[in-house]
Amino acid sequence: MGTEKRERQKANRALKQQQVQQEAGRRKTFRIIAIGVGAVAAVFLIAWIASNFVANDDPAPTPVDSVVTTLPVDVTVPAETTPATGTEG
Repeated sequence: MGTEKRERQKANRALKQQQVQQEAGRRKTFRIIAIGVGAVAAVFLIAWIASNFVANDDPAPTPVDSVVTTLPVDVTVPAETTPATGTEG
């Protein structure tokens, strides 16, 4: 068995190596997540561009004019009119 100082150095070196490995794992996880988020964003961007610019096969809808129909109205008034009952007064 080595001296007390040597044992502390070994323990510190092992602790540092463990921390380095944990940090490398964190970086790898972050990188994978960032690539995934970027890929999903790219898919949505491509779909948006395709739907707005490429897939415009339908012609623009034409405005529909309202249809006004006029019916012939008989505007002739009989020469003699009698007032309706109950309206005298």
